[in-house]
Amino acid sequence: MKSHKATRNPMTGIRLLLALGAAALLAASCVTNPITGQQQFSMVGKSQLLALAREAVPSQFAADYGTATDAQANTYVTQIGRRLVATLTPADVVFPDMPFSFQVVNAVYVNAYAFPDGTIAITRGMLAELENEAQLAAVLGHEIAHVNCGHTASAMSKSMVYGALLAGAQGYLAHRESKYTDLAGLAGQIGGAVVLASYSRDQERQADQGGMLYMVRAGYDPRGMVDLTRLLVRLGNANPSALEQLFATHPMSAERLQSAEARARSQYAGQNAGVVNQDAFLSATAGIRKNKEAFKQFAKAETQLANRQFAAARATVQAGLGLAPDDTVGLLLLAQASQQAGDNSVARAAATRALQLNPAAIRAHGVLAQAALIDRDYDTALQHLNTFGRQVPGDLNTLFCRGLAYDGLGRRGEAAVLYNAYLQRAGTQSSEGQFALGRLQQFAQ
Repeated sequence: MKSHKATRNPMTGIRLLLALGAAALLAASCVTNPITGQQQFSMVGKSQLLALAREAVPSQFAADYGTATDAQANTYVTQIGRRLVATLTPADVVFPDMPFSFQVVNAVYVNAYAFPDGTIAITRGMLAELENEAQLAAVLGHEIAHVNCGHTASAMSKSMVYGALLAGAQGYLAHRESKYTDLAGLAGQIGGAVVLASYSRDQERQADQGGMLYMVRAGYDPRGMVDLTRLLVRLGNANPSALEQLFATHPMSAERLQSAEARARSQYAGQNAGVVNQDAFLSATAGIRKNKEAFKQFAKAETQLANRQFAAARATVQAGLGLAPDDTVGLLLLAQASQQAGDNSVARAAATRALQLNPAAIRAHGVLAQAALIDRDYDTALQHLNTFGRQVPGDLNTLFCRGLAYDGLGRRGEAAVLYNAYLQRAGTQSSEGQFALGRLQQFAQ
């Protein structure tokens, strides 16, 4: 009788290794949420977060027409942000020692946002709607909490935003319907992509909770968070389109308001009562708030442009410029609307004026590049495209337009390199992709 030796299935060892590897990966990829105390999945480390921000921040700031030139408002927002950050302890953060910074951006829509390295921006549209410093502290504290809780890292780990942001927030443009022959149609797209992290309702509640904690530590009335939430709900009810982007990235609910009210009444009852610093806020933001009505016109014009209502957009922008004649956003919107309407001379003049008033308004170079392409002035187009590209590396439409410019100059070698680079990132789904592919095929004949 033969003895039976135990046989080993080779797949058993492989499965064991995979199981052990998965367990090790899971253990290494979990971080503790400082608000909930629970483990959350994150495959993105601090160095990757910093690299992501270096790629994404310039694109987002370009989309928001650059940082505001109001030095007083920028200094003030930075001071409030640093006051909140100074209250943080090691137990408050997932990733320690993030280099927090705070900026006011020129955009007129109502929003604030954070990148995972601690870069936090608030739009002029948001500042114009706030009423006091406690509400501003609530906005900034909320965004700081998103960073501290690793919410963006968590979203990236779930493949929600990582690919789009790492590509400079440009990849989705490949699927946008457009015509390469309609060069004016690309003017608003150069540097115009906005892909911000979208948070869950749970993450919003956590950010509210963390923001209120930082506010109280910094000496503010916790009801500033309650008043902020009420303000946003009221604005959203009065004009839903005005807060569409805010609520898309920061979901609002009655439960959030109720939670903030309950926390202020119980956990922080009586703390820092009445400390809202309204006078300081009104003084520091006066230069921005005076243009609030103009901002509403510009925001309306942006919606009209998106809906291809070019004549209406132009009229709306001009109404806004009647209230704020030298506003950078208004001038660039006038340039884009005019270019779409076929008035290249007005577009060029408005973009040039915007750049004179605010050299950080890098999107003006996009409009001027399109104006030059329309006029077949390819050398001038390249100058503006190269300037834009140095400030906002990785912009997809800049890549395509540089290919067009070299193509127009008869420099097929450089054009082919750029068309190929565009196709590698964008594919052939868009009309630009189809054009680039067609030109490469013609070059090969």
